[in-house]
Amino acid sequence: MQISEPAEYIILGLLKNRPMHGYEMFQHFEGGTLRQILHLEMSQMYAFLKKLERLHYIEAQLEPQGTRPPRKVYHLTKQGHDLFLHWLTQPVEKPRDVRILFLIKLYFVRLYLPEQIPNLLSQEILACQQFLKRLESKYYTNSESGKIDSFERVILSSRIHHTRSLLEWIYTLQVEMVEDYASDNIKRKHGL
Repeated sequence: MQISEPAEYIILGLLKNRPMHGYEMFQHFEGGTLRQILHLEMSQMYAFLKKLERLHYIEAQLEPQGTRPPRKVYHLTKQGHDLFLHWLTQPVEKPRDVRILFLIKLYFVRLYLPEQIPNLLSQEILACQQFLKRLESKYYTNSESGKIDSFERVILSSRIHHTRSLLEWIYTLQVEMVEDYASDNIKRKHGL
């Protein structure tokens, strides 16, 4: 069993900032930008916390609360920290993963590794370009040889156009975010 859900990476990312209890994480998630990327129920969060604890990516400590039962406060283990940082800097290839996983990565890269923004965007562009080449090759090779029917061509064509649109968006994002990053660096350098 390994991490299989985007929300599990969100939990690791939230805990990278500081230890939190489950409800606090859920409030942070619900009150911020992350909920625009992914829907998450409180019951799901607690199930993911248990799973991440079984995988030894997080640990919990009981924190007394006076007369109320103690609550679990979670923190990242070294293994969880290393896994998260490795995952954070790897591009996703498939367009369906760009909508959720890439946006989660970008959210946390901005917070924890802003100097990696240009690199992540460049790697993402390369990954999408490679995926697009494979789709186009399959489309043209199979269309010319007659190995696919007309509806399969429609599906491949749709995937090609979708990937091209994503690439166009990432190019725009690259220009905007790299400019923002450079501007923030100048402000920090001059104490503004």
